[in-house]
Order: sequence, then structure tokens, then C-alpha cells
Amino acid sequence: MYSVTQRISKIKQPRGGYIKRKDFTCITLEDGIELNSQENIHPSLIGLVIDYMTRFCMGTPKETAFHISILGAKIAKNEFVAYKLLSKINGLDTESIISASKLVGYDVCYRAGMAYFKPVSEITPDTNTITNIITMIKRTLSFWEQYGPIIKDGFTFEGGYTSIISAGDGDYLTKDTLWDLKVLKEEIKPKYTLQLLIYLIMGQHSVHKEFKNITQLGIYNPRLNKVYIIKLDAISQSIIDTVSRDVIGYGISSEELKELHTAQLDELKKNFFKTPIQKSSPNENDSDDYLDKKIYGYSSKKNYMSVAFPPKIIDESIYEKEPIFWSGNALPSIITQKNLSYIVRFKACFNLKKGKEPFVMNKTSFLYPFNKALTTSDIYDSKSKKYYSQYLDKNGNIVKSKPTLILTSDDFKLFQELYIVKDLEILDGCYFL
Repeated sequence: MYSVTQRISKIKQPRGGYIKRKDFTCITLEDGIELNSQENIHPSLIGLVIDYMTRFCMGTPKETAFHISILGAKIAKNEFVAYKLLSKINGLDTESIISASKLVGYDVCYRAGMAYFKPVSEITPDTNTITNIITMIKRTLSFWEQYGPIIKDGFTFEGGYTSIISAGDGDYLTKDTLWDLKVLKEEIKPKYTLQLLIYLIMGQHSVHKEFKNITQLGIYNPRLNKVYIIKLDAISQSIIDTVSRDVIGYGISSEELKELHTAQLDELKKNFFKTPIQKSSPNENDSDDYLDKKIYGYSSKKNYMSVAFPPKIIDESIYEKEPIFWSGNALPSIITQKNLSYIVRFKACFNLKKGKEPFVMNKTSFLYPFNKALTTSDIYDSKSKKYYSQYLDKNGNIVKSKPTLILTSDDFKLFQELYIVKDLEILDGCYFL
């Protein structure tokens, strides 16, 4: 339903957080180096470069260290460029850092979707940024020499996910500590300490036996070169119980879970149906159709139910054009004739092709895992541990597992390339003229 970070954004914590910063022991690792004050690429990219490059410098094969970046490049159909960048990553030299900075630009394709992707050619760290990145990687390597060795990294929480939190992955485990790497300009905040506590609790519920030996939580920030550590016995059991139940969902009742699902769906609908289009159209029912510039998506107010999040249209100039709506089981011929941008709503059964990476993300349907890329339209039954092409609806009718999706033109083409699509039924959509 939510990822860990998405769930945290919905939680109102007690003043100071469930775990207060003052309860952590803070240690500053002095190296006498002052970072440059100005950087010219996004902090999130810098954080990824430091994380992946540190793993590479510690012996992880670069194909593994930059695994998510490669998956994202496959989705963007830029594998050749990605592997070329990967080949230029060899150490802590300028070319390696520039290549790594560009390569991590593909992460967003896998983590959030093509809607948020920008050409990696636009990512060009300047000298100040490169120097800072190298310094922070060296700091992180020095930190692990003192606080390591690492026994597990980049782990997920199989067996620990719930009906509320269905996605999330941790950074590092040492023999007795769960660590998170945060490249921050400020001191740690409650959302970061809660994230670490959630990872601990989910880890203890997961298949990973290493969590049984964890006695403390830690955060390392190479930008400030600070270490934050807290012993588990300094965290009250009541806090752990509260987070386990109210935040993660262990032991939550079916009635409470239903209320939570309803609240999330209401929130999605509130976000989706925001901006009416002022337009003239031959179809009188078009007044019920909306374009939301926040999500750059199309939806039908009356019949909206999608298993795919409407992606962003990169070319925002389309909003200066007239949206023309159509209905019927075919794309209007004018789209092909004039190579027009469009958004289409359709139904389909689908299965991911062998060797391809999924990208269709469920955001609204309770029949599929939330915020996860789907490999099939079939419904998974957790009791039988099998997938089914049909299911019983709330009225007891047998219904085909054929969800409604809403995609932009580029993603509609990508969908048909990556998935085996059957029973495709186009419902309606709009193009821009």
C-alpha cells in the first residue's frame, strides 16, 4: 500500500519524534576538511553517488553497486548509454565521478517512473561538486573502517511487509547495528529516526536472521561527518509497540485497515480530480473529464479506476494546445498521421515479457500491491500463493482480471513493448492538437 517513506509522510509523530534526536549519541569524525558551499547537481543524486561508489570502492562489483541505475536505464531504453557510463567508473577520479553522477540519473525511472526522468546528459557536476563527492566517499570509507565490517547491505524485508507498508529497503547491517546513510546538510530529523525504527521492526519480522543480533541503531552523515547511535534498550517498548501497530500495521484490525484504505483512496481521488479543462468539444460528456497539471494525467470523473499512475507528459507545451477527447476502441487516425501526444484509458490483461523490467505502478486498486511495479494483471492470492486470471467481486460475480490503465502515449508504447498484452480494449482518451 505504501512504501516506508510514503507511510512516514502520513504520520504525525509526537513532539520531537517517536525517537528524539537528543536520545542519540552524536560523534563528530574530524578530518580537517571543509566542503565547498556550492554544488550544482541535486542532493538526491549526490547521495546515490556516494552510496553506490562507496560500495564499489569496498569491493562490490560495479554492476551490482549500480544495479538500480541499470534497471532504470533499461526502462528508459538507454542500456547502451548506461553501460558506457558504467565502463568509465574505475575509482575516485574525475571521469568516474562524472559518469557515476550521470548513471544514477536513471534510478528515478525504476523508483518513480519515466514521468520524472530527465536526460542524464544534463547532469554535469562541476569541480566543487566533484571535490565534495570524493571527500564524502572517502569519509564514508573511513567510517566503515572504524564501524564495520558490513555483513549485509541493500536488503529488503521479505516476510516483514504488511497490508500498510508493502515496499522499502534498508542500507546496511553490521554485527550489532542497523545503519542508514544520510547525506544531509542539517541534523537528523524525526522522519529519519522513525524510518530507522521501522526498518528495525520490519527486519525483526522478516526472514533475515541477522536482525536478531541487532542491539543499536545508527545513522552516518558524511556531509557533516557525524555518527548518530542509540542503544535499543534506550527505546521504550511502548514506542516500539505503537510504531509496530499504528505505523506499520502489525495486529491492526480489518475494520481499521479498511478505514485506512478508504482514506488513501479519498486522498488519491482528491489529487486526481482537481483541474477542470475549459474547452469546446463535440462530445457533451467531456465536461466530466479533467487534466491535472500536478500529475499531468487524464481521468474520467465518473468511471475512474486505474491500476497505473497517470505519468507526467514531459512536453508541457501540450497544455497550450487544445485537448480533443474521443471514445471508442481505437486510437484516432489523426494521432498517427500528425504524430500527436495523447493520453489513453484502456483495459487489458498482461504479463511481463521474459528479461524485461516492469514499470506499471498500482496507485488506486486494492486488488494489487500498492506502489509496486506489476509483472501481471492476474490477481495474487496470499493464502494459496497462486495467481488467478479471474476473481470474485464483492457481489459474488466471477470477474476477469482485466484492470483499467491510464497511460501517456510514450508509456502506452513502452507498455506494449515490455508486456505480452491480451484483450486490449481502448475506452477513451484525449490528444493534443
